Amino acid sequence: MSATAPAGASTTPRADAALVAALEEARYHPLWTRYKSITPVHPAPADSPMQWRWRDFQPFADRAAREVPIEDVERRAIIMVNPAFGGQTATTSNLLAAFTILEPGDRAVPHRHTAAAIRFATRATGAVTIVNGRRCEMQDGDLVLTPPWCWHGHINEGRDRTYWFDAANMPLLCALDANFFQPGSRENDAFWSVDAGEEAAFAASGLRPVDTEPAPPWGHSPKFRYPGEETRRTLGALRRASDGQRTLRYVNPLTGGPVMPTLDCYATRLVKGAPTQARRVTCNAICLVVAGEGRSTVGDRRFDWSEHDVFTVPHWSWSVHEALSAEADLFMVTDRSVMEALGLLRIEVE
Repeated sequence: MSATAPAGASTTPRADAALVAALEEARYHPLWTRYKSITPVHPAPADSPMQWRWRDFQPFADRAAREVPIEDVERRAIIMVNPAFGGQTATTSNLLAAFTILEPGDRAVPHRHTAAAIRFATRATGAVTIVNGRRCEMQDGDLVLTPPWCWHGHINEGRDRTYWFDAANMPLLCALDANFFQPGSRENDAFWSVDAGEEAAFAASGLRPVDTEPAPPWGHSPKFRYPGEETRRTLGALRRASDGQRTLRYVNPLTGGPVMPTLDCYATRLVKGAPTQARRVTCNAICLVVAGEGRSTVGDRRFDWSEHDVFTVPHWSWSVHEALSAEADLFMVTDRSVMEALGLLRIEVE
């Protein structure tokens, strides 16, 4: 706010107009003219909720597979962008989402970065993600972590084109100017010639080696692959919440907390005729439809969705989800763990 009154306001000069102008000229801002802009009464996300339908996206993915040789690019991935961010590559204020496409025999060059990322297998049978020397085969509904500064690369060993859902916190890292990136080599045969390694030690839920090092609170899960088969089975065994939903949190087996300090993932099963309670949270969420059909109301938008569609729930936006088929499964990736660590998590339920 400057010392000059805005259009339509009183033309009577402020008593402190000269002081305010002098402060601004000297690169100071008086709090008394700016406190409303720097201490808003509640969050106000810049982005509206958005939806991307798989039926609209797949033709672009298939064109990319035909027209973009994997040897020419770091990744053959297509990112979902919210126009509210003025051309920035962001899906929500702290997160981005994409689908990666691999043709049979394709190898996506290894690299590592300080951003945290996940892969969720949609139509990925035959694809393999290698994370820090561990081979993670990608079956239907698998969640594969690529924690910060872990080497990772991808290969399609099958006969069909593969697709999977990606999410990462690169917008947050870019806003903090805290990202580092290191490329690897596609021709490094030793990178690709690995087995599951230590991943096998964490394959069974509820069991971990007794000699595992204690996990620091900022550490990531030592388990990189969360099988979709186990997720579906556990969702089916859960008791329904009061609004009918069943929800699982993917956790670090050493701490019981989020899989990574800056990305937090959930699986939810909805049943027909039982909409969830309306709630809003100070974290952002990107939702992938894993199975079934349903409807979500987010803020003032309503989305009808089906398998592999993606939609967003911006922070501090009311949301309600319901199945239109007998059951429907959603995968949600969020920045909730960031808000928890900073003491900024707040939840309201109607």
